[in-house]
Amino acid sequence: MKIGIPRALLYSIYFPLWKVFFMELGHEVILSNHTNQEILNNGVKICVDDACLPIKIFHGHVTDLIGRVDAILIPRLISIRPEEYICPKFIGLPEMIRYSVPGSPELLVMDYNAYSSEEKGYEGMYRLGRELGSPHSSVKHALNKAGLRQAAYFREMEKGFHPMEIMKRMNHPSERYNTWYKDSFCTNAGLPSKMSAKNSKGTIGLIGHPYLLYDRYINMNICNKLAARGYKIRFPENSTQEKVDGACSRYPKKLFWSYGKRLLGAGLSMMESREISGLILLTSFGCGIDAFIDELLIRANHREFGIPLTTITLDEHTGQAGFDTRLEAFIDMMEWRSRYDNHISPHGAHLYSGQGPV
Repeated sequence: MKIGIPRALLYSIYFPLWKVFFMELGHEVILSNHTNQEILNNGVKICVDDACLPIKIFHGHVTDLIGRVDAILIPRLISIRPEEYICPKFIGLPEMIRYSVPGSPELLVMDYNAYSSEEKGYEGMYRLGRELGSPHSSVKHALNKAGLRQAAYFREMEKGFHPMEIMKRMNHPSERYNTWYKDSFCTNAGLPSKMSAKNSKGTIGLIGHPYLLYDRYINMNICNKLAARGYKIRFPENSTQEKVDGACSRYPKKLFWSYGKRLLGAGLSMMESREISGLILLTSFGCGIDAFIDELLIRANHREFGIPLTTITLDEHTGQAGFDTRLEAFIDMMEWRSRYDNHISPHGAHLYSGQGPV
């Protein structure tokens, strides 16, 4: 069977898990095309108006797969970590697609609910494998291989690498695994991921959900633009879960949104360690979780760290020129502050320095 996987939402995080699972069961995996204007337009046209940009993009990627595959994977992600949840729109995504996308092929709804335990989360994948006709032993084997590949992927991200760089180094010896992430994500414009301090102006923390950070079309190729200015990039996925949990422990109440917690913890960790020159909060218009998390980061920065910070909001109307202007202005002000902050003469200082007329 040809199974289509949309290149949207958490595809950039769980693609190794899904791809290895289906391929081990003997199915062919087909990806939708990279996000483009046609995919965006189709998604906006058929999706409900009040949905956020990433959800509209997902609808567009589903339409892109129609006619090319036998079935399309629609993950129903309920909880990805014990006692935590993620955005409610992920839970209702299969129903949104079923009743919004005309002429779609069979939908493979894969439930993932790790609220009780991480092991429980894989039960939905097991059920789907059995529904596709695979025997118990084959499904267990596929889950084991997929889980190992996913765990290795997470470990590499925590070392500070970009997802695309990881997938280039994780190619399986078998030829059937050698088509992982080619050109899927924004890259560093030819600059190495471990850029030396001599060649780098510093590091900028880029805080946002994976479906914004790793899609070049949605984020206006921000990674390449930052790298072209000589900056390394630090992503939320580069922070270990221990660092995230530790940074968030300052708050009296536990955050129950998994990705909101990761964004907050990663941002706080970056600021506390002083490993970044500036912080960019990349958010989509209308995201309720981001509205809360970004405010916490901004307040913490104002109170304690004083690191240059800006928020850039994206939606289907965002233009390249306006985005570039915001980004360039932030970088210019960050560099200006680095050169001159605390070295500015107060008004009238020349009167007492002997450098001007008395």
